[in-house]
Amino acid sequence: MKRHFLILAISLLFLPFAQGKVKLPAMMGDHMVLQQNSSVKLWGWADGKKVTVTTSWNNRTYQASVDKDGAWLVKVDTPAGGYTPYSITISDGTPVTLSDILIGEVWICSGQSNMEMRMMGNSAQPIDNSLETLLNAGNYRDRIRFITVPRTKAIERRTDFEGKKWEMSAPETTIDCSAAAYFFARQLTETLHLPVGLVISSWGGSRIEAWMDEQTLGSIEGVDMEAAKSSKRDIHQRLGCLYNSMLCPVKNFTARGFLWYQGESNRGYHQFYAPMMTAMVQLWRNMWEAPDMPFYYVQIAPYRYENSRNIDGALLREAQMEALKTIPNSGIVPTTDIGDEFCIHPPQKNIVGLRLATLALTKTYGIGRLPSNGPVMKKVDYSGSKAIVTFDNAPAGLFPTFSQLDGFEIAGTDKKFYPAKAKIVGRTNTVEVWSEEVAQPIAVRYAFRNYAGNITLRNTFGLSAFPFRTDTWDEVK
Repeated sequence: MKRHFLILAISLLFLPFAQGKVKLPAMMGDHMVLQQNSSVKLWGWADGKKVTVTTSWNNRTYQASVDKDGAWLVKVDTPAGGYTPYSITISDGTPVTLSDILIGEVWICSGQSNMEMRMMGNSAQPIDNSLETLLNAGNYRDRIRFITVPRTKAIERRTDFEGKKWEMSAPETTIDCSAAAYFFARQLTETLHLPVGLVISSWGGSRIEAWMDEQTLGSIEGVDMEAAKSSKRDIHQRLGCLYNSMLCPVKNFTARGFLWYQGESNRGYHQFYAPMMTAMVQLWRNMWEAPDMPFYYVQIAPYRYENSRNIDGALLREAQMEALKTIPNSGIVPTTDIGDEFCIHPPQKNIVGLRLATLALTKTYGIGRLPSNGPVMKKVDYSGSKAIVTFDNAPAGLFPTFSQLDGFEIAGTDKKFYPAKAKIVGRTNTVEVWSEEVAQPIAVRYAFRNYAGNITLRNTFGLSAFPFRTDTWDEVK
């Protein structure tokens, strides 16, 4: 008899493993937003062999097998988005229920400090319209949700993180949300009438190499791999570190697209930036198992760096434009008109968010008749002492129509650039550029300095013209 009781007692010790409580990643929690009309991934860890997942929107139960490491993953179908809250119950014997789940549109937001910059601003660096936005944030509690991946000193690959959870829009929470991402989400939800979920994974000062793995960077010819991997670099600038610690933990979370605001820290290495970004996007799309996932990014804003007259910042912006040619289903928004000579973090994150939202709404969500972007130089013709610049993306012409335009420079055969006079021709999408110092121009530049002053050229929708140059004279100052 005693022997039987002993056997029973021992068996009961193992019962919790068969009926244990599943462990869920930080990415899966109350208040989260799941991508609508999709087959989304849910995942976690368990001690048993099977996990059941029941979704309240269709009362369907899914089963997932647990692998040798205790990990499980299942795909569940989501309906069209809306403001009705749902629940998910996950069980390996003891049920865990996630509540107040919304179905809508999810975007991954990454980059360096201009993406990371919170609604409260940085020290002595404000965010325009932040107070009004924060006071009204409670009106969006069922419309905007976000989770911010925390920084870590770890460099090894992670599957989870601690200390952060999904937040509902409210003054007390939104104050710590990425301002650019929040303004993007606010416009998206206002236009689509759907909840928006933001997954924010960014680190100020980070280099693009930190957001990809060694294999991906190694595919780019000419890149100094040893420098990229050097332990002398800080974690947020070292190859693979942020990819491992801040991107891998969120890779299973199904999303509509990516937002990217980075580039300042790669200034001086512009020749590698376009192929690095192209390779990174391919890596990310493979991680999300979405080969055509939208990738929208922000052109770095004008700023003096070491000297306003230098062009290293301009060359990085040019590389960002070049990446459009090699990254399908991508788009870039201009910041030519919102730079600050003495602050690398422009306060107009509301404008950045609006322009990113415009890009998404026109290119991804199909809103027609609106330009996705600001004017882009199409061609330059030369007539006597003038250069005639024609722009695309100005269906109703350029603006300001009757004012002198700053930021243009012109050069002749001596390759010396002079500040030029410029004005829009009538009510068209062409600009005349000239200088008394240049009798026969052969090259034109617009806003092609680290910081070029008061830049105002835009289309009638208020979208700023992109900087450009017609020459390839990198050595010219």
